[in-house]
Amino acid sequence: MNLTPTKVIVIHDDLDKNDPLIISIQENYGEENTMFFKKSEEGLQYVLNNLTQKLIVLLDLNFKSNEPSGVDVFESIREKTALVYVIIMTASSLNSVNNNDLVKFINNDALAFIQSTDDYQDVLKLINKAAHQLDVRVDSVLEEWITKLSDEERQKPYLKLKEDREFSLNEILTSIREQGDIGKLLEKNILKLAIDLLTRQKRNLNE
Repeated sequence: MNLTPTKVIVIHDDLDKNDPLIISIQENYGEENTMFFKKSEEGLQYVLNNLTQKLIVLLDLNFKSNEPSGVDVFESIREKTALVYVIIMTASSLNSVNNNDLVKFINNDALAFIQSTDDYQDVLKLINKAAHQLDVRVDSVLEEWITKLSDEERQKPYLKLKEDREFSLNEILTSIREQGDIGKLLEKNILKLAIDLLTRQKRNLNE
């Protein structure tokens, strides 16, 4: 099975394109799948305009005063989707981060919180972990499948509930990204189906 490449988006104004971390990400994921932004607004717009791709965001916490903060960028991403993995970087110690900001990160599933001084190989391990999870999470796999379909197919009714409510794949995709009830219902039923297939000893995973 060919997996869609994961793009790593680095949004950090204290790094540059020759930083060892950036070079290491390019070596592991390819230059074409590594995007680097010093301005947080530009990075945010790139993420929001590319939600049909598998994305991991490495996000600085603090930016220059005329740029949105890392918290603002994170919240803007989460308003649109829960499926983008976000790793927060900061030069500050964890104890010095505003408690309200920490709560926002925790409640909205930031993948990790690391210091900018950490070894770049440790950061790369977190990115690799996120990339693996994007390949195997039910909601991420569903998102990838839906976004590969044509607009016409995605607009057709796909799921019908007992109360005769119908949902198109576009509506289901929105619910998946926002972790809504319909998206969770579909994920739950797919997991039940997978377990049923396994218990019937259907072992050819390519079918």
